[in-house]
Amino acid sequence: MRKILPDPDYAFKKINWANILFFTVTGVGGLGVMPFYLHRNGFVLSDWILFAVYFVCSGLSITAGYHRLYAHRTYQARPLLQLFLLFFGASAFEQSALKWSSQHRNHHLYLDTERDPYSITKGFWHAHMGWLVGWDRTKNFENVADLRQNALIVHQHAHFKLWAIGAGIVTPVLIGALAGHALGAFLIGVCFRIVFVQQMTFCINSFCHLIGTANYDPSTSARDHWFIALLTFGEGYHNFHHRFPSDYRNGIRWYHWDPSKWAISLFRRAGQAYNLRKAPYFHILHARLASQNRQVRLRLAQKLSRHPDFIRFNRAFERHYQKLQRAFSSFQSAATEYQRLVRAKVASRASVEGIKKTALENLRARKEAFRSTYQKWVRYIEARLAVEALPLQADKRGIS
Repeated sequence: MRKILPDPDYAFKKINWANILFFTVTGVGGLGVMPFYLHRNGFVLSDWILFAVYFVCSGLSITAGYHRLYAHRTYQARPLLQLFLLFFGASAFEQSALKWSSQHRNHHLYLDTERDPYSITKGFWHAHMGWLVGWDRTKNFENVADLRQNALIVHQHAHFKLWAIGAGIVTPVLIGALAGHALGAFLIGVCFRIVFVQQMTFCINSFCHLIGTANYDPSTSARDHWFIALLTFGEGYHNFHHRFPSDYRNGIRWYHWDPSKWAISLFRRAGQAYNLRKAPYFHILHARLASQNRQVRLRLAQKLSRHPDFIRFNRAFERHYQKLQRAFSSFQSAATEYQRLVRAKVASRASVEGIKKTALENLRARKEAFRSTYQKWVRYIEARLAVEALPLQADKRGIS
């Protein structure tokens, strides 16, 4: 068990009236007054264009900027992109990038413990918003020493109120005034947009630790849920993220909704992002298999522990899983050998092509053998042990 050491950054109960007032004003403006404005003025296209642009820019600046760039350093960004992300990140009124990243790093380091800033173990409300209105924390930024070397981040932190008010209120209202709808810009582009973006972030801290599947690490409260991903620019694949926080992706499959991942890829194509980090394929695959194995064992114990043949079932299951592990190791070894041969210096082009062809054929054969073994393992679990409702059932077609 991880040893919890004394921490100068600790939480204490304290009503945060400033946050309560801010949530009240934006909530009343965005959810209470806005409908009356719409009833009186109808649909004003400029208001909703402003909302859409600011919603996307501020939302992605939190997920792709504050979160994946600064809190986890999953990629690096040029100064122009950083200025963009810090500007629109401030417009979300979710604290400075420095403070946000410090708290989030503590969330990962002390997940589900007393020192987790928004621990789900203290209840849904605490994880969702309660930690912002009923608690305060001493300020300690030792865990973001790397970010304190960045002049832009330090400036935004030191002058955060100016950044936030300028980016999040003054700029959109001025744009709305130029279009002749300053009030609409304030109610829709400021209040409603801030409520939407902030609730999106709060849902990650709460719902993503309550509902969904633990596809990569069942030992934590973090969960993967496709619907939450739709609402949060791809942040809903949270179990994967907690298992591989240094990966710039949250949704790793092509069909996973992860606009933050796509935005970072576009930043790279534009020359503004570089050194994108990805968890090794076999590390991800190993974690998924280990998670499935653990959940199968738990369900096996729950359903069949009193069965007279439980010991025999357990031994048979262990044999099947060891066979799957051997197929996985063989697949991994073939992939490693292929990569080694591709990079190796050889005497002639002909020999290079011959080696690559042989190694590639071996790799494909090992991969197909692993897929076949995996599918047999799934069928064995379902048919022989009657284990149902496991995350692995979504992969009956095999591991890609």
